[in-house]
Amino acid sequence: MKKCSYCGRENGDEAVHCRECGTPFPEPSDVAEPARPRDGTWLDWLGYMLRLAGTVILIGVLYLLSFGPVATYCGTKTVWTPPPAALAVNGSAPVATTAYIVRYPAWVVVVYRPVFLMMDGGGGNALYGRYLQWWEKLAGRQP
Repeated sequence: MKKCSYCGRENGDEAVHCRECGTPFPEPSDVAEPARPRDGTWLDWLGYMLRLAGTVILIGVLYLLSFGPVATYCGTKTVWTPPPAALAVNGSAPVATTAYIVRYPAWVVVVYRPVFLMMDGGGGNALYGRYLQWWEKLAGRQP
């Protein structure tokens, strides 16, 4: 049974017009097709790639930032003073210097190996080095 959208009267399935008010019923071809999902475009791909790159960068930054507290609270720092003869150059007077040796548990060395390699590499680590020094000062291990 077809129900008229104007007056509400029920009509037979084969009816073309409403018997009450004469309103025409839509033909089956007039019924809109359901919307098809759109095909992926390069903008969708670009959005996905940007989200992926942002996630990877965020994880990398959090990894680097997590080394500060781990190094501060898991590392044991010992003072090492080299022998005076090793510091004399060309017969000059020996210079007093103090060095620190920091020892970490094995899990820290394994998990943070890329950080240790980066710190040994030297160049471009000034900001990260200051960040690690800030953690040392925060813990009261550095003047």
